[in-house]
Amino acid sequence: MDAAHALEIRSLTAGYQDAPVAVDVSVQLATSTIAALLGPNGAGKSTVLKALVGEARVFSGTVILQGQDVTGVPAERLAKKGLGYVPQNDNVFPSLSVYENLEMGAYLIPRRQVRSRIDAVLDQFPSLRPLSRREVSRLSGGERRLVAIARALLLSPAVLLLDEPTANLSPMNASLVLTEYVTQVAESGTGVLLVEQRAKEALGIAHHAYVLSSGRIEVSGPPSALLEREDIGRLFLGETARRAAVEG
Repeated sequence: MDAAHALEIRSLTAGYQDAPVAVDVSVQLATSTIAALLGPNGAGKSTVLKALVGEARVFSGTVILQGQDVTGVPAERLAKKGLGYVPQNDNVFPSLSVYENLEMGAYLIPRRQVRSRIDAVLDQFPSLRPLSRREVSRLSGGERRLVAIARALLLSPAVLLLDEPTANLSPMNASLVLTEYVTQVAESGTGVLLVEQRAKEALGIAHHAYVLSSGRIEVSGPPSALLEREDIGRLFLGETARRAAVEG
């Protein structure tokens, strides 16, 4: 494997119980880049991410993280090895403050290093610092999503998995999450594997894209090449949703 690849998924087939959902999926993610997994609902995008962290069954295939085979490795060990994960539901604690949420994410860090790591993350996302004592339930949807991302970054992951970070957000907040927060994560040196329904916006920030259909990768390549395809509407959300998916 090329040393520049932070993550490599080789011929992964995964699903639930005895039913495969994602079939023969191969993805490569370079350090400091964003790879987008796109496609219609039910295509298997989130299943790929869940398989990487043990929330879906891996039937076959291999997952390589920073040169190490981590196929089937438990989630806590994956976190220690450099894999971060932000599920679609944020997984934040609404009744706790922003700072307390960040402390909860520092469970693998030696206690003497927790404050400095939190300060580093707040420096990376300065808009969170004035909110650090505010209860998360009082934040906007975009701010809550940022808390979830920041918490995942406390462990300095080599790779961050983001499952639909703009779900249920307003267009303005969705744009902020993608164009500022997600791109900043990649610019800091972390590879980002992004599952996203907002195809146009995702292609606008991604370095490489994979389009899944019925559980299989139908096409992959640089975003510019995908946007030039005449069948782009069908690829992403079906022809009837072409305008919503591509034209925004």
